[in-house]
Amino acid sequence: MKKWKCTVCGYIHEGEEPPDPCPICGAPKEKFVPIQ
Repeated sequence: MKKWKCTVCGYIHEGEEPPDPCPICGAPKEKFVPIQ
């Protein structure tokens, strides 16, 4: 399972794709970066 970090608020999402929008701050999925 991949993990994605929102570069705006730091929210960590687990899933194949980043959420759109971020459930915490509303940032678009383009603001997410994959993390290990």
